[in-house]
Amino acid sequence: MKKTINIVLFLLAVFCLQSVFVSQAQSVPFSDPNKTKIFITVTTSDIYQIVKEIGGSKVNVQMIIQPLGCPSNYDITPKVVQRAENSNLVLSHKWETWIGRLKVQAGERGVLYKQAQTEGNWMIPYIHIRAAEEIKDMLIYIDIENKKYYTDNFNAYVFSINFASDEIRRQLEGAYGKKVIANEKIKDFLEWLGFDVIATYGKPEDLTAKKLAHLINEGKKRGVRMVVDNLQAGISTGKELAENIKAAHCVISNFPIGDSYINTLKDNGKKLLKAMQ
Repeated sequence: MKKTINIVLFLLAVFCLQSVFVSQAQSVPFSDPNKTKIFITVTTSDIYQIVKEIGGSKVNVQMIIQPLGCPSNYDITPKVVQRAENSNLVLSHKWETWIGRLKVQAGERGVLYKQAQTEGNWMIPYIHIRAAEEIKDMLIYIDIENKKYYTDNFNAYVFSINFASDEIRRQLEGAYGKKVIANEKIKDFLEWLGFDVIATYGKPEDLTAKKLAHLINEGKKRGVRMVVDNLQAGISTGKELAENIKAAHCVISNFPIGDSYINTLKDNGKKLLKAMQ
């Protein structure tokens, strides 16, 4: 009988000890000691800058097309295919039709392909912020446990953009109503600053002699004092036009260059201000 009681007591002790271990294990948050950064491949510097700012130390991000290149047409290289194969997320714009070919070559197993849905010119601050919010939500969806980290980074980024935006608008108060001719890709950005874009032109190869003559005539007739080129479409496309109508010539970037969208935004503002003066 005594032996039976001892066995019962022993089993009870083991059960209680096991319950303590289970309780302690459940109270400790799940932690993966081998967890690595989220590998993200993006198409343009627009997306790259946002992912870098919001993802911070939680992401490893690389872009496919350098900011001076044209992202609408791209020849996929084996290096890009390999990078996509090893990514958790491949993020592009809606208008990059060659992403379909990348999916075929790199495959979709274990890779999430997403297209940013934000419309408009991402160089415009309020549109850039919309895109940043969209990408923030994507990162949270993939990595929910770091939601606060991504949200805090997003809020800090928005504050910095709004501060820079207000500063540039103050510096370019004199731009309001000034008549300019510009590359079609930067028309919306210039109008956001207050310029009156009276005519636009496209790629250098599309600027025929007839089109150039028409733009020169319009520029002279309407008192245009500045021609603005898009860096990604060529730095001298509008130079001849500017010389013919005796207007200033300026080149700005439609994509972030260097290491910061905000710095590119400020640099564009400085170039426009200098051309105005």
